[in-house]
Amino acid sequence: MLKTKKTPRDRAFFPTEFPRVSRVPEGISPEAFHLNREFLSVVMLRYMTSRLRAVYQAYEGDMVLCLVLGEIATRNTDLIRPERNDYNRPNAPQRQYLPCNALSIEKVTGIPRETVRRKIAKLLDLGWIEKTPDDMYIISDKSKEVFAAFDDAQLFDFVNTVHQIAKIIKEKG
Repeated sequence: MLKTKKTPRDRAFFPTEFPRVSRVPEGISPEAFHLNREFLSVVMLRYMTSRLRAVYQAYEGDMVLCLVLGEIATRNTDLIRPERNDYNRPNAPQRQYLPCNALSIEKVTGIPRETVRRKIAKLLDLGWIEKTPDDMYIISDKSKEVFAAFDDAQLFDFVNTVHQIAKIIKEKG
């Protein structure tokens, strides 16, 4: 993540602040990384463009709706931490989601609160989120069903991209 003095709202409005120093992923030699930067950029370009296109189509062009749902899901699943073994496992009998509200979505994304509220209303109408008794929001079982195949396709493409990157580094590094 970029280290700046900007607020989350500022970063949402100006997300193109580039790092001043190249960061080389752990396990890759800096020489191999820099030698293959152009090939790696092409792989990432293709991956990101195809993902953005898929998201755009899945949400019928409403990228803000996608972002609001994604932020709700991200906050809800904060207890699920693959990097540690003491988390609330996805297959546990009683999984608990951490609810969130419109204000938290507005603060982290920089999307105006009224726009967030309109998107939340649409997500409620679609049945993709549910409102808790204390006016918070959680993802619904319906959203998990609707997006299961989409998520699988995204993961498949991501893993293939990782393999392409590893192959470039191994062969050309």
